Amino acid sequence: MIKYALLDVLVGLKRVDLWGFLGWHDVKQRYRRSSLGPLWITLATLIMVAGMTLLYAGLFRQELHSFLPLVASGVVIWTFIAGCITEGSNVFIGASATIKQVPAPLTIHVFRLVWNQFIYFLHNVIVIALAMLVAGIPITGTTLLFIPGMLILIANLIWIILLLGTLGARFRDVPLIVQSLITALFMMTPVLWRVDFLPPERQWVAFLNPFTYLLEVVRVPILGSAPSLAQWSVAVAMALGGWLVTAYVYGRSRRKVAYWI
Repeated sequence: MIKYALLDVLVGLKRVDLWGFLGWHDVKQRYRRSSLGPLWITLATLIMVAGMTLLYAGLFRQELHSFLPLVASGVVIWTFIAGCITEGSNVFIGASATIKQVPAPLTIHVFRLVWNQFIYFLHNVIVIALAMLVAGIPITGTTLLFIPGMLILIANLIWIILLLGTLGARFRDVPLIVQSLITALFMMTPVLWRVDFLPPERQWVAFLNPFTYLLEVVRVPILGSAPSLAQWSVAVAMALGGWLVTAYVYGRSRRKVAYWI
């Protein structure tokens, strides 16, 4: 059962021609007839980062110069995570017409969503680059550690989308629950703050949050440091454990999804 689920994932991954085209088409359709097109994504993120930096730098008593890259990288990475998770719970429901008409692995819709959100992420990387330039953070060998961090993050997001999408197709309350929880997760995840901002006796709130590790393995290298062994270990363990559970659930449900939606 797990074997066939993983095989379905691999077959879907190979159909890059299909999910790559569909993901790019989704972006083009969203900004059709717009003057700036997808650059509206960058502009909106830039305004959001500027506003949050001014607000939270005052609340946490941080210098704007050093606080800006923290907020910029945190917001951009979290936007990618939240977009994948929020839309992931509806990934099969939203593609119901295509699933019923086109004979293709269900996982192409998962890769389509990740590619779509990754395109938005690439637009927002401009905001991170500007923040690094303003703060004077140089690009070094350590900075390149964000690449394996990003790969680990994407590996985790794929199984999360596949799991939530499968459960969401069967139980229609799942998308509503996810949308309700995503705001709480944003507040509990160190997107706009660092763990050391909290008193030592309250830092467990961040350490028990799995999204802390997914965020930090990408953000810490951007800020000029190497992620700790614990951060790498937890992120990789999440990917391995999550894929095992997801393969079992999806393996049992993949033939029923078309009927559920």
